[in-house]
Amino acid sequence: MLTLISFPPALGEPSNSPFCVKAMILLEMSGLDWQPRFVPMPEGPYGKLPVLETSQGVVPDSALIQQWLEAQGADFFPGFDAAARGMAHSVMRMVEESLRWQVAHDRWLDARVWPQFFPHVFKGMPDGLEAKVQEGQRQGMTWHGVARYSEEDRCALAEMDMDALIAVLGEGPWLFGAQPSAADASALPVLSMIDRLPGDTALRRALRARQPLMDYVARGRATLYAPLNALSYVSG
Repeated sequence: MLTLISFPPALGEPSNSPFCVKAMILLEMSGLDWQPRFVPMPEGPYGKLPVLETSQGVVPDSALIQQWLEAQGADFFPGFDAAARGMAHSVMRMVEESLRWQVAHDRWLDARVWPQFFPHVFKGMPDGLEAKVQEGQRQGMTWHGVARYSEEDRCALAEMDMDALIAVLGEGPWLFGAQPSAADASALPVLSMIDRLPGDTALRRALRARQPLMDYVARGRATLYAPLNALSYVSG
């Protein structure tokens, strides 16, 4: 059986990391037997999660996990031609390398969210660790640039991504048609985590004002999250 090393659930999400949830959804889509092993701190060859343990060795990073599962025969882009797959790949990168940073900012640096967020993330960890990790996140997001913007400008950038997702979604139940694809495994956790931010930020308000995306999140939770809620897992 495959084992996915993942950050634990938090705030109603199957994991507190969108990349871990993405990997979980992909594993469910693959039809392979797997179980999660929840850990509080990152581990593996790159010092981050998720990491998939296989009989052939460990596979780090959700994109590399996707690639490995495809090599085992999983089809995460059913009926896609090369152009459609390229578009899906681009949407996934937009979500993961742009919109996801907005979630990270509000979770770690927004004073309305952080006091509600850190008890879930640092549950059972040594006292004082949260301040050190938060400062590391602040420095990293300042270097990245997302922490340099005003809330108004940061939200304007996020709204561009959200509106692009609405355009791609169109009338379909999923981003690229009648069946969920890897693009949904990527987008759903990020949007769901925005909705579940434990604070009234501009980012959360922007998502909740976009009913097509809220309907999409509800559909994704009912369909793609449902199998994850019944998982048995190994703690460690």
